[in-house]
Amino acid sequence: MSGYGYTPYRVNKIDFPKESFLIAGISFYQNNLVSIQLGSELIMKYEPDNKYDSSAIQILFNDKCIGYVPRNDFFKKLCNENINSFLRIINIKKDPESNNYGVRVILDKYYTDELKGIGLF
Repeated sequence: MSGYGYTPYRVNKIDFPKESFLIAGISFYQNNLVSIQLGSELIMKYEPDNKYDSSAIQILFNDKCIGYVPRNDFFKKLCNENINSFLRIINIKKDPESNNYGVRVILDKYYTDELKGIGLF
């Protein structure tokens, strides 16, 4: 049987909630991720002086920037409407090639007991 176009199974496939997103630009802030873990509370802060995006929203952990809300209308609107809410980490994944971490977050109001078990991959 040909392997073209055929995937027998997908390893570690997780269906994340549509309200969750990967933090953008996190590869530039890997040193600020010390002691970060699943469930950690993150805060959002406007950064109007950002030279790349005047509507940028920083994401902070322990008062240090770890990245940004992605440039996506859905996520920007969601975060603008909830700017004073916490974000919660629901997934952390380490890239084996770069050793950088990717971090998926969700607004605290969507953080459920089910999401607490998604884990670290």
